[in-house]
Amino acid sequence: MKIKCFLILLFFDIVALSAQDKLELFFDFNKEIINEKSNEGFGNWLKNSKDKEVTKIYGFCDSVGTNVYNKDLSIRRVNNVLSLLNSNQIQINEKVELNNFGEDFLQSKIQSDNRKVEVFFKTVLPIAIEKEYSKKTAIEKEVGDSKIGDLFKLENINFFNSSDQLLPESRPALLELVAVLIKNKSLTIEIQGHICCQTKEDKYDVSAARAKKIYDILVKSGIEKERLSHIGFGSTRPIYLLPEQNEEERIANRRVEIMIVKK
Repeated sequence: MKIKCFLILLFFDIVALSAQDKLELFFDFNKEIINEKSNEGFGNWLKNSKDKEVTKIYGFCDSVGTNVYNKDLSIRRVNNVLSLLNSNQIQINEKVELNNFGEDFLQSKIQSDNRKVEVFFKTVLPIAIEKEYSKKTAIEKEVGDSKIGDLFKLENINFFNSSDQLLPESRPALLELVAVLIKNKSLTIEIQGHICCQTKEDKYDVSAARAKKIYDILVKSGIEKERLSHIGFGSTRPIYLLPEQNEEERIANRRVEIMIVKK
């Protein structure tokens, strides 16, 4: 149980950040092994890389020398970085894109900035968490029983008042949703945000912000953007008519729902 809680907290500590999706590694002149400063930076990146999957590696050179030579040097840089990633057991996408641009790109006036490799990566659901949620959850059962156009509420997804900031108790339900999307590769959804109480339109549409927050978390968790969309309906689609009669009705209206777009 302690391990499960730790993994959940670790996962949400990561997705709460504006996660870097590109690592730049630099080289000394005419060298194909990353320089000392980049080696130190790579070591720091490595400490938080267990949930990262590399999708692209691009190699570059400065403008000194012939373009043919620089093309060759840049691919050697790419291959060395790929070897470095593999030796440190970094997840590499099976369709990883390797490309060498030599000096054929928009060059910086500072030559040392051009001698680099760019490593593109995404955050994926840690294997330990995926195994933890390998059994069928409530969300997965709803998805399994649903058809295109069906709506279901994300239970236990709660936000701070008038805010798109999630309450801590929302974490397990979001992890379940991520796991369902990972296990069902063709599943495409629309995230719909709703609020309670307000009968007049507000300049700040918190329902749209909340739907976007869920979308951002899913994308940072490795779910493809083309499988997701988001929209806010404000208080235009209440379960209970406005004004609500009690807090129970307000809570019911203040919700995030998922619509099945494709299965």
